[in-house]
Amino acid sequence: MKIAIAGGRDEADFLIGLLLMGKHKLIVMNEDKAYCEHLASVYDRISVIYGDPSKEYVMNDAEVRGFDVMIALCDKDADNLLICQMAKRLFALKKTVCTVRNPKNVEIFEILGVDRAISATYMLAHFIEQASVLEDIVKVVPLENEQVLVNEMKVKSNCPAMDKKIVELKLPKGTIISCIIRDTEVFVPGGESKIIAGDRLVVMTTPKNQQEAVKAIVGYEQE
Repeated sequence: MKIAIAGGRDEADFLIGLLLMGKHKLIVMNEDKAYCEHLASVYDRISVIYGDPSKEYVMNDAEVRGFDVMIALCDKDADNLLICQMAKRLFALKKTVCTVRNPKNVEIFEILGVDRAISATYMLAHFIEQASVLEDIVKVVPLENEQVLVNEMKVKSNCPAMDKKIVELKLPKGTIISCIIRDTEVFVPGGESKIIAGDRLVVMTTPKNQQEAVKAIVGYEQE
């Protein structure tokens, strides 16, 4: 498949690694010059375009016309909607997928033509109701072809992640803390988000790095 990825940082990096396993053709557009240089140095099988992916001329430079999928990962929901709509209407991409920060935008974006709008909060809110029956350490959900694992880890006062910012954690490559469940609140963290006792972290990782990720966060391996 021909796949374009617009915006994002850790999420984009994680997706690129996974998608390259499937030998897809990838083009990445990002307005962070340093991040573009990082991607170009790490991945030799992708094309990297420096520029704001919500601008028509950037998408044109990327030559994404007729691609199979556009994945928009920008921080602002409005940018992701614009990218998806422009990809379909002006560049004839077949499918569009984007992340949204505001879970209320999921249904709105899909009504407006985005094929799939994804919100970690929207998908994981039901975890709150089930919190009393979840395992204390990890609940693992294998995804397609077992290339990605979603782990839920509960942080206790003696865990290595306790009172640390996400950027301070020594997580293995290809590991993302995609969501934090704190009491009745569910939110998507940033690098500066601090982890406290009682937090439940929803962690995406690969089977290869799962045990290392668990050790880095809770301090011991999953049995």
